[in-house]
Amino acid sequence: MKTIIFYLRKGARRAKQQGLATAPGSAVTIRTLSQMALHGDGRLYIIDAPTAEHGRRLIAAHRARSRPDIGAPSAKTVLANGRVVALGLNAIQALAGASEAIRHWNARLARDGSVRIRDTTALGKRSDGITPSLVDYFGDGLAKTTR
Repeated sequence: MKTIIFYLRKGARRAKQQGLATAPGSAVTIRTLSQMALHGDGRLYIIDAPTAEHGRRLIAAHRARSRPDIGAPSAKTVLANGRVVALGLNAIQALAGASEAIRHWNARLARDGSVRIRDTTALGKRSDGITPSLVDYFGDGLAKTTR
């Protein structure tokens, strides 16, 4: 099972795979795409799926508000009126991890003036032991979690 980042541009019919949430630099990818989605340029989907085609079918089922024939995700998070969606537990962790990574990245930039690429990996153990919050970076009022 992979955690895949998809972006559906405004007016497009098919979501395009942007990468994996476990790749180096994925926090920046998630941040950039979420900002584009929040500005109304499209929709960001972070999906737990074995293949990209499986992920696209989960997106189609989510958008049609129907139960997918390929197995429903165990959890989902919908932010900003459906502009940012995470389907699956690892996808939710990737979103929270990206939030934390960007917050720490900005703090390191302010303190040191540079950040190593390996410090931007979205998934990983939180360094200060605090439970991550979706509100950390993506803004107030966006942390609406549904099951």
